[in-house]
Order: sequence, then C-alpha cells, then structure tokens
Amino acid sequence: MEIAVTIEVLSPIHLGSGQADVNVDAEIIHDALGFPYFPAKRFKGLLYESAVEIFEMFELAGMSTKNLAAPENIFHRNSDGAVQLIVPNFYIKPREEYRKFCAEWEYLQAAFPETFEPADVLAAYTAIRYQTRLEAGVAAEGSLHNLRVLNSGVRFFGELTLLNGTEEIRNLLALAVKNISSAGTKRNRGFGRISCRAENLPDVGEILEA
Repeated sequence: MEIAVTIEVLSPIHLGSGQADVNVDAEIIHDALGFPYFPAKRFKGLLYESAVEIFEMFELAGMSTKNLAAPENIFHRNSDGAVQLIVPNFYIKPREEYRKFCAEWEYLQAAFPETFEPADVLAAYTAIRYQTRLEAGVAAEGSLHNLRVLNSGVRFFGELTLLNGTEEIRNLLALAVKNISSAGTKRNRGFGRISCRAENLPDVGEILEA
C-alpha cells in the first residue's frame, strides 16, 4: 500500500545537517544540487513519537483503543512482526517530477557552473538567522552565531509504503500523520511548525467517532 504524504513548512525550520563552514555555523540538510530535503529517518522518528502520543491520549481520555494498533506493532522498537513501514526521504516535488527536475539542474550546473551553483539554489529556499546570548541585557562576548533555516511555504512530498497493514494500523497512521505539528530545532522559539497530510488513509473524523 502506497501512502502519499505532503509536509508543509508553516514557519522557518532548521533541519540540521551537523555541518558548518566559514559563513554558516549550523547548516541544514540539502542534496548535492543545493535542494533541501526532509530526511526519512527524522520523519519516521516524528511519526513514531506522534503515534505513541496518540495512543497515550486515547488512554488518558478513557477512549477505546480497539480500533488502533499499538505503535510497537508498526515500528518494532521492542518487537518483531510481519508489518513493514518503509519511509523515504521527502523532496520538494513528487518523486517522478523531482527526478526530471534534478536531471535538468544537473545539466545546468554542469554546463554553466558559474551561473547555476548549488549555494545559489539553496539560498533561494532558505535564510540565515542570527542569535546571541544576553547577559544583564547585553550581548555576551563571543555568543553571536547563525543558522540556516528553511523558509515557510516550502512543501515536501513522499510516499510511505505499508506492507501487511491492518485496518487498526492504518487508523493509527492516519492519526499520527495528522498529529505531527513541529520538527527540527528551536521549536520553543517559534521555529519548526509544520503540517502533514496523507492520502489513502482512513478519515480522521470517522476514526474518532468510532
């Protein structure tokens, strides 16, 4: 079963790559062409955390979980099973469109390297934010640093693959995807708000009413 998922960035977001250079203290994840992407591992981690939260909310509210699979049945954190959830990287265009898009940019960057540079591509989707630490209302010496953030409005596309899934598993996935609302670092400072939408999954309203 293929589940198309769209991630929309609602506020500047920092999906850190762990890299830095002379210009940027904290770089974001991007490919060799300069296009940002949403890593599979991070989305799967968010999906797992969201699924656990959904299950706990149902239990705390005294709602029946009979129509929901336990998160461990999908993610196999402490168990094995026949169910497989394959999560891809998410890119700025749907899969086939993105492949053609990248092929065109590979040609342009190879043919005109001085005009079409990966750094310029990345800059079109991002901004640099500066931060400092205050001490008694004054910027602390040496505390100024910057990070690159992805601009709001960017959307990422990908398709989850669910093998041997049951109705209960699909129900939990539908709620978990809808429940994801933030990602990346600096979430407590207004960064990282996102919304997620999935196709080919049960309607959230019907699940909650069941």
